[in-house]
This record gives sequence, structure tokens and C-alpha cells, in this order.
Amino acid sequence: MVINIPRPRKRRRIGCRPQFQSFGPHGPNCNKEIINLKIEEYESIRLMDLKNLDQSACAELMGIGRSTFQRIYKEARGKIADSIVNGKRIIIETEDFDHPGGKGHCHRHFQDNNQDN
Repeated sequence: MVINIPRPRKRRRIGCRPQFQSFGPHGPNCNKEIINLKIEEYESIRLMDLKNLDQSACAELMGIGRSTFQRIYKEARGKIADSIVNGKRIIIETEDFDHPGGKGHCHRHFQDNNQDN
């Protein structure tokens, strides 16, 4: 008998905890479906699209390989597109994550999240 034991998921480094955790349409006619955006997917969007870093730099900051970053980023973009096109709400999952600055701080600037990161 073969027993499959799941490997523990590698922790990714996340620069900043999201200031907002929920986005989406409001009103009586909006889609009630929810899309769960993982914290590492959020970070991939933040680094690639907001900070305009290349995939290698993003992967290095997150402590993962470039191909892993590319997969995470692709998943995030697909979820965001689904939300915008189909009017679904996005909830960012804020599970535990690693960052050198301590909870609630950006690892690159060691600032509180309420400041521009």
C-alpha cells in the first residue's frame, strides 16, 4: 500500500501585508461569487505590476524560483480578470507569511503598512 504524504508548502517572503483585503462590486445585482487571492498572488501583482520589477527580481524577493513566480503571477492575473469581467468579489487570504521586518512591516523599507511602500 502506498501512502501519499503531502509535502509542506514552502513559505514565500511577502513584502507587505495588504492594507485592504476585500475588493469587488457592490449592490443588489452584483455576482455573489468570491475569488480567494492567495497572499503570494497578491505579492506577485504588487511587485510585478506596481513596482515594475522583472520576474527574476520578483522571484528573488519572494525567495522562490522564477518559474514558480511565473506560475503564481499567472494565477493571480487570471483571478483578477475573472473578478473584473464577471463581477466577482476578491478576498485576499492573509495567512502567515515570512518577512524580515516583523508583522505589519514592509521588508524593504521597514515601514508601517499605512505608509507608501
